[in-house]
Amino acid sequence: MRKIKISKEIIKKIEEENEKCIGCKLCMKNCPMLDEFCNTPKELLERIKNNKEIDEVIPYSCALCNYCTQVCSQDVNLKDIFYNLRTHIVDTNQIPPKELGYSAVKFHQKNSFSKMFSTGIKGLESKEKRTVFFPGCSLSSYSPDVVMKTYQYLKEKLPGIGIILKCCGNPTHTMGEKEKFNDFYNTVQTEFKNNKIKEVIVACQNCYKTIEKNSPNIVITSLWEVISQYGVPEDKKDYYKCTDKTFSIHDPCPTRNESKIHDAIRNITLQLGLKINEMEFIREKTLCCGSGAMIGVTNKDLSLKQRQKRANQSKSNYIISYCEECVESMKKGGKKSIHILDLLFNDDIDKTFNQEDIGTIKKWSNRYKVKRRIASNVRDKEK
Repeated sequence: MRKIKISKEIIKKIEEENEKCIGCKLCMKNCPMLDEFCNTPKELLERIKNNKEIDEVIPYSCALCNYCTQVCSQDVNLKDIFYNLRTHIVDTNQIPPKELGYSAVKFHQKNSFSKMFSTGIKGLESKEKRTVFFPGCSLSSYSPDVVMKTYQYLKEKLPGIGIILKCCGNPTHTMGEKEKFNDFYNTVQTEFKNNKIKEVIVACQNCYKTIEKNSPNIVITSLWEVISQYGVPEDKKDYYKCTDKTFSIHDPCPTRNESKIHDAIRNITLQLGLKINEMEFIREKTLCCGSGAMIGVTNKDLSLKQRQKRANQSKSNYIISYCEECVESMKKGGKKSIHILDLLFNDDIDKTFNQEDIGTIKKWSNRYKVKRRIASNVRDKEK
C-alpha cells in the first residue's frame, strides 16, 4: 500500500493528541479500525509522528464515527486526525486509488447531483413557514412509496411543506474533497436561498449534520421529532402490540449526541406498540454500523467485520434503525433489519419484518421514480 507523506501541520496535531493519550485502550473496545493497525492509538500516533508518513488505507479505514472521543477521558480526537489526513491526500493530489473505492464515490456523487436523479424544491405553498422535506439519497434509493407516503403525512400535519430530492454531498466531504463538496453543497444552499427556506425536515442523519453545519441560518429538524410530536398515523397506533417479535434499536453514529432524536425514536416505537430490547451500546455510546465515512467501499473487509460485530450485539433477531445505510448494514451483518418508516408506511413489512435486498440498478431506478413522482405530485396539485 502506498505511503503518504504528511504535512508539518498534521504532524503537529498528531503530537498534540499523542501527548494527551494515556494508552488506556478504552477507545479500542468498540472502534472498527484500531485493532487492525495498532496495539494502542498512542503507539500508532508515535509511529506516524516518527515516520512522518502513513499507509493511505489507514485514514480511509476510520469511520469518522467519533466513538473514540466520546469514551476518551482525555478528549483525544482521532477523527479529526484521520479526516485531516484524507483532505491532505486530496489537496496534495495523492488521489486514492481504485482499490479504495474513490471512483465509485465520484460516480455516485456525479449522478446524485445530476438532473436525472434530483429536483429543486417542489410543492412549497406556505408563504410564512417556508419548510421543506429533505428525504436524502439512501431512503429514496430504497423505496419511492415510503418517501412519498412520508411526504403525504407531513403535508397533512404541516400544510404547505415542500420537498426536494438532492444529495447533501456528505460522501464527497468524507472522502476529503472539500472544494468539490462546497461546489455540490452550493447547489443545495442555492435552492434554500432562492426559496427563502426557514426550516428543513430531514430523514437522514448524515443530512442532518451536514445541513446543520453548512446552513447555519436554517432550522434543521429531524423527521423523528415531527412524527413523535404529531403522533404516528391513526391506523398504526399500537398496530404491532400483538406481534411476538422483539426488536433492538440501532442509533446511527452521526447523531450520537442528539438526545432529542433518540427520545423521539423511542417514543415512536412506544406509540407503535413495539417490544424493544435495547443493545448495550446505544444513544451517545452507539457504534458505527460498518458503513460510516464510506468504509463500505474504502475497506470492505473491515466494513463487513464491523457490520457483523454490531449486528451480533443485538439479542434480538430484528433490528430497527432510522438510517437506511444502517438498516442495510445490519442486514448484511446477519440480522433481519428494517427502517422505522417501514413500520409506518410499508404495508407489507409485518410479513417478514425484513427489507428485501435491492441491487444497485434498482436503487438508481427508485431514485428516478421518486423524482418523477415528486414532479407528478406537483402537477396534480396544479390541475
